[in-house]
Amino acid sequence: MLLVFGAIFSVFLLLMYLHRNEKPHDEAKTVYIKEDGKGFKVYRNGAYFKIKGATGREYLKDLAEIGGNTIRIYDFNNIESILNEAHQNNLAVIVDIPLSKYTDGDNFYSDEVQISRYRDTIKKLVNTYKHHPALLFWNLGNELDYPLVFRKNDFINTFNNFIEVIQTEDPNHPVGTSIIPSRTQTLSIHLHSPQLDFIGFNAFGNLNTVKPLIEKLDYITNVLPYYISEYANNGPWEEETTLWSVPIEQTSTKKAEQYMAYYKSSILKDSASMGDLVFFWGQKQEHTHTWFSIFDDEGRKSQIFYNLKSMWGKQTDPNDWPPQIKYMLIDHQGAKDTLVYQSQDVKTAQIIFDSEIDSTFQFKWEIYKEGWNYEPQKKEKRPDRIPMEVLLQKENSITFCIPEKEGPYRLFGYAYDQKGNFATTNTPFYVLNK
Repeated sequence: MLLVFGAIFSVFLLLMYLHRNEKPHDEAKTVYIKEDGKGFKVYRNGAYFKIKGATGREYLKDLAEIGGNTIRIYDFNNIESILNEAHQNNLAVIVDIPLSKYTDGDNFYSDEVQISRYRDTIKKLVNTYKHHPALLFWNLGNELDYPLVFRKNDFINTFNNFIEVIQTEDPNHPVGTSIIPSRTQTLSIHLHSPQLDFIGFNAFGNLNTVKPLIEKLDYITNVLPYYISEYANNGPWEEETTLWSVPIEQTSTKKAEQYMAYYKSSILKDSASMGDLVFFWGQKQEHTHTWFSIFDDEGRKSQIFYNLKSMWGKQTDPNDWPPQIKYMLIDHQGAKDTLVYQSQDVKTAQIIFDSEIDSTFQFKWEIYKEGWNYEPQKKEKRPDRIPMEVLLQKENSITFCIPEKEGPYRLFGYAYDQKGNFATTNTPFYVLNK
């Protein structure tokens, strides 16, 4: 089996080498990408433009004020108002054109009627907004699982046809796609869709794999221009898990530290990249409602906001930062302990801070059912919030009764200051019926 795979991979590399060619650029375009020997650079309206921003569709003024220049939106709902607001705040916009994820059993890519309808949708979208001054890129599909095949299949033929449609209708703005860093996907894209103008990499704990991947590929073909289309703290699929296989979430303070560490170790050291976007500029449910959320439901800011401001060259005053949380304990045990309780047990939880508690802090506690069936890349609903039976609450601690119903839960603790900031932590636990 290994010998067969090795032979297949060798043929793939040969095909890649035979496809090696220079990708031209037209400096008359509104937006174009140029390689200068050190890396790829975007030029917008004749000027060099380094992508530096976030993914989302809210708080655009805040993004611009801390030094961001780009927002990526994942669909074209309400696109006109977002483009207008972005332009008012001097932000460029990367517009995603959603596509069905490729699977062997997906009928979309063999259904000519559906393909024709969506082709018309793409044409209408592109022609409607191709002259908008905020537009930067078109991004065709997100994490599509581009297949490693020798011959183009229905998915690749459809994908390439859509690329051609966008490039024909709007030659002034590059079109690309975004994938998880993967040797097989990246190779196959370069072989079967070299007409793409760029690739975006959605990278989290594997951010440091992007540059080596590109460097290895560069030995056999001219690599497509690329940038980091998503990066953040570690995802739920990358963290330690409990005995019942749910991920342990870092505190908002620790997640901000991860941002800074990844920025210094990977982003700053990759001069070939066109730039980078953080994930997620707003509030998003992904395993929990706090995992990737830089803002909360009320628009309050987390520590990540201030770390980004610093990373993007703006001065920050630590006196303006949110509360700094170290961890949460339940009866003196942490999330990495096996927290299995009997229903109606009485427990005391406490949030531990890096320094003395400010008397102006406000605290909130919530219990949610565990999002046990989490699947990355699928839209989620926030799990049910469970009414808490609180026996005593005092500053950073709470004494409460464990829920009656058996199953997995999370206890969330929040700290709010008077400056519009929040900090949060949570601890998973499991309930057994008596």
